[in-house]
Amino acid sequence: MEGKIPEIVYKYRDWNNPFHKNILLHNEIYLASPKDFNDPFDCRIPINFQVLSDEEKEKFKVEIVIQQIQKNPGAGDILASKLNDLDERMNDIEKFQEGYEEFYFNQIDTNYGIFSLSKTFKGILLWSHYSNNHQGFCVGFREEKLRESCSFIARTGIVSYETNFPRIKPKVRETFEEKLTRIHVQTTTKSKDWEYEEEYRLIKVFERKPQSFERCFQLPNEVFSEVILGIDISPKNKEEIIYVCKIKNIPVYQAKKVPFKFEIDRELIE
Repeated sequence: MEGKIPEIVYKYRDWNNPFHKNILLHNEIYLASPKDFNDPFDCRIPINFQVLSDEEKEKFKVEIVIQQIQKNPGAGDILASKLNDLDERMNDIEKFQEGYEEFYFNQIDTNYGIFSLSKTFKGILLWSHYSNNHQGFCVGFREEKLRESCSFIARTGIVSYETNFPRIKPKVRETFEEKLTRIHVQTTTKSKDWEYEEEYRLIKVFERKPQSFERCFQLPNEVFSEVILGIDISPKNKEEIIYVCKIKNIPVYQAKKVPFKFEIDRELIE
């Protein structure tokens, strides 16, 4: 179940990476393809044809043909041939499922762009994994202003972490709301193993395959709430980030260890 959307959402970055620098230097964010994610299950939740009973499979095939006839009146002979082909392919439901997943996941990788953030700046593992072992920085965004600035975004969402893999039954005639709900489940459901990330996402569906530069978007200065420097950031990187943030009037904090606890806090740099 989704939690409450936070006022501030965070992106962990590495100042030594020139592409990561662009988030502060040019107010630029990048909407990644799911194929680049480090979780092989992320955005890989397909419709499950294997849960259909024999009776449901027959009904599903008939509904597809009826739908096609309504779209293509007079194409009965061609559609009858397609029904026979579909009937033959669905006899081997595992192979049919495999073919569907290859097609669907390719569409997801090609047409979806996702900007992943977190609800917390205190994630010890997040600093380790995405901010160069606490030597990087973390950018805080005002969630509402970020959403308002991203008119190109199709959906936003808090990631739901589940023990059981979602079960999505095929449905020929989806309402618009049903389709949105399905896509939401497919793009914002992850394994419980990732729960520590407390992830929040911006999701865009491109009408066609975007070029790499088309996945980049610029944000206004007022979207930025704060920047937090990693516990082990170098003096040089610290100085450069403070300089950039001072020009843009973005508050800068220094992350620090909480004494005698496995926790991170922060302190405002005046």
